[in-house]
Amino acid sequence: MERRQLTPDLPTYEIGRRFLQVIDGVSESQYRTMEKAIYEHIRSPKDPFNWKEPEDWIPRLLTDDSRDLALRFWRESDHLVNPRHTFGPYYLCRIHQLSSIRNGVIQLTERGKRFVAGNEKVLAEMDDYDGLLLVLSEVAAKGPGRRRDFEDRYAEFCRAQTTYAADSSIISSLIYRLNNLVDRRLIDKSGHSYQVTHMGLEHLGRHGAVIGGDASNPAIARLSQSSNAKARQQLAEFLQSMNPYKFEHLIERLLNEMGYDGVAVTAPSNDKGVDVVGDIELGISRVREVIQVKRQQSNVGRGILDSLRGSLHRFDAVRATIITTSGFTKGAQEAAFEKGVAPITLIDGETLLDLLIEHNIGIRRREIRILEFDGESLSQFETEDGSDAQ
Repeated sequence: MERRQLTPDLPTYEIGRRFLQVIDGVSESQYRTMEKAIYEHIRSPKDPFNWKEPEDWIPRLLTDDSRDLALRFWRESDHLVNPRHTFGPYYLCRIHQLSSIRNGVIQLTERGKRFVAGNEKVLAEMDDYDGLLLVLSEVAAKGPGRRRDFEDRYAEFCRAQTTYAADSSIISSLIYRLNNLVDRRLIDKSGHSYQVTHMGLEHLGRHGAVIGGDASNPAIARLSQSSNAKARQQLAEFLQSMNPYKFEHLIERLLNEMGYDGVAVTAPSNDKGVDVVGDIELGISRVREVIQVKRQQSNVGRGILDSLRGSLHRFDAVRATIITTSGFTKGAQEAAFEKGVAPITLIDGETLLDLLIEHNIGIRRREIRILEFDGESLSQFETEDGSDAQ
């Protein structure tokens, strides 16, 4: 079987469309010259540049036709196509035959025109070839979940059917595919967690042929999504009704599951705003961390952060975390990583739910069993002509 070449640095399809609309009618040599000029500055930078600001670096680095084309990509795409990152869109066009070169000029193919118009059949064929349908089916079957929950099946697909074999290449390509699906609203991303949407289920229902199992079955996916959402809501309600002191012990268990050592709940009478302490490895060092937990509905403000920082020295700690069932004010978020002071990690209610689910605290995972008829195993009970044996 010939192995397929997946699109490297797979862009969102919207970026692909905007790229195609600009590149149509451009000479291949002009595009290659622009690409080479940008690459030379990336490889041998004389001055640091903020590549996220094309209006700044394009006039400084590029000249003549290369500058004009780069500005066209940026401006005519409504700032979606950064000319620093056209590698992915260019190969999307090549691999999926969305453009061709005629007399040295890049032109849209009929297939490319259908892609720009949003033709559903073309999109589904691209999704299937590039592994997007498989990733979507995995999210539908296993979500809400983190990227690592979908890696095994995707890695199996890559090593069996594509030119990708290295772990780093597989993980990187999976991230691009998840981002593509999020941009199309086929899956939702909350914190580090992904979950299929109603649009995603409909997309699978129309185009998701069963991929190595039952993962893309829309009925099963809907059941999974409904059950997962209900369990998450029940867990959130339980946290809000917990005894505050018991909540601290729940966080103690979570930290133990996350790999912290020496985790202990502090004495309520003299905690100085610190509820739990623990040790965690950072690189080759082991450091003490203090944690304050807030089981409340209102957002945590900056004053809580400032008070917690003031207690670090009392516990010989170098960093701190605040875990809440609610959220954080803008001031608290801005103060969390101020320069010159100890960093404070902020864990809001949704992220806390993600962590509890990831470590199976308050959640029990169940698998759906699917029965399939296995005629091959019964062949010994048939005669050669298929009639009942006498």
